[in-house]
Amino acid sequence: MSAARRAGEVTFFALAALAVAVLFFMPVFPTFMLIDWLDIPEISVRPLVDDGSISALQAFGLRLVKFFVLALPASLVFILVTVLLSAGIRWALLPRMRAGSWPVHSPRYLAKWTVNLIQEASLAVLHGIYATVYSAAWYRLLGAHVGKETELSTALGVVPDMLTLGDGCFIADAVMLGDEHIDGGWMTVQPTVVSRRSFIGNGAYVPDGTTVPENVLIGVLSSVPRNASMQDGDTWLGAPPLRLPAREQVAGFPEHLTFAPSPWRKAARGLVEAFRIAAPHALVIATGYAIVLDAMPLAEEGRWAAVALDLAVGGMLFGMATFGFVALFKWLAVRRYGQRAAPMWTPFVWLSEAATNLYEGVAVPWFLRYLRGTPWLNDALKLLGADIGRGVFLDTTDMTEFDCVHIGAHSELNALCCPQTHLFEDRVMKIDHVRIGSRVTLGPRCTVLYGAQVGDGAQLGPLTLVMKGEQIPAGTLWHGLPAAPWR
Repeated sequence: MSAARRAGEVTFFALAALAVAVLFFMPVFPTFMLIDWLDIPEISVRPLVDDGSISALQAFGLRLVKFFVLALPASLVFILVTVLLSAGIRWALLPRMRAGSWPVHSPRYLAKWTVNLIQEASLAVLHGIYATVYSAAWYRLLGAHVGKETELSTALGVVPDMLTLGDGCFIADAVMLGDEHIDGGWMTVQPTVVSRRSFIGNGAYVPDGTTVPENVLIGVLSSVPRNASMQDGDTWLGAPPLRLPAREQVAGFPEHLTFAPSPWRKAARGLVEAFRIAAPHALVIATGYAIVLDAMPLAEEGRWAAVALDLAVGGMLFGMATFGFVALFKWLAVRRYGQRAAPMWTPFVWLSEAATNLYEGVAVPWFLRYLRGTPWLNDALKLLGADIGRGVFLDTTDMTEFDCVHIGAHSELNALCCPQTHLFEDRVMKIDHVRIGSRVTLGPRCTVLYGAQVGDGAQLGPLTLVMKGEQIPAGTLWHGLPAAPWR
């Protein structure tokens, strides 16, 4: 490759990265313009402070509530503009992808790299869309072929043009789904197909060129076998994958609560999920408005040290307030989790998923992520309902049904471990307790599925998966996916 071409590619990468950063900042402007248009003088709180009717602290609280209400519709505008802008740039740069191979120094690769950057950057802004009734429309807008009643969460590495999902599929969180393959300086893309009513579990890997037959289940953190090895109705687990002769299945729920919901259920779920999509952004916008307006009088007086202190305290209180907001929502909407099985198209599941989305989209990034590895994280999760013993070390926030998590004293959960208290197989949310004993060590990215128990003093190596209902004996060492004795 010539020096001129190398310099051109370096320049392209820099400018594209900058452009994508600007892209996800631009929709902020119509959002604020809508809030300013909605913010009529009659609902201003400043006159109440001036005549002494309320205190400055009460005024701040009223201002926060006011702007949160105004920011809800504005946040939906923010999301919509981001979606349309992202899709427009995607189609402008890469009108239609086809199967084939291209050099990594070709214009096709540069366009594909930029589209990947847009899709991954969109996760931060559009996180709330995933795992909702709106996610299929988002993937279709990007060029994927998505069947009816298909559920899509935060899939990674997607080549939209090359992806086909059949009716009633379920793609769980963090699935690597059909990513392009780079080898020997060449980029290769091939069609990826997940057929009707197949389930791809959390963190699974589906390489490009895969065709998953109908009613196949790929387990948590598992890789997919060769196409010729899979048959309709198979269950595969592990890396390398093992075919399981049987699995637990939940039956007895009618189709209209699992695969074929009525129009009113779709509308009801859509309303709940519209709130969960808008609320995180609305909370950030409202707090930003309230804090800045609170600091403006100090800035007008030139008291910059007081402004800095006001913003610092406001930022700290904002982090704590986001956690309080999520905790309040959880206890009011869901209350206490326990062992149960609930079909997907029921209010309990919608509210539970809303609580999880708000936890991951608000409380974790603005507050809890800064507490990882500290005793404060234990206390925060206890307030959400988790049962955590004395002296526990937590370097993870990956929990959902908090009341079902039990961790004994002096145990250690390393980075990104997950006591996974639910799964969505068969379109049924199955919840159960995860019990981790005292002085247990879980290596990085361990997952313990619901119904499992890890005995006192046991040790699990990195990337170990404890199957649902398993019991790990006390004082033993385990490793692998699925977990096996570690010698």
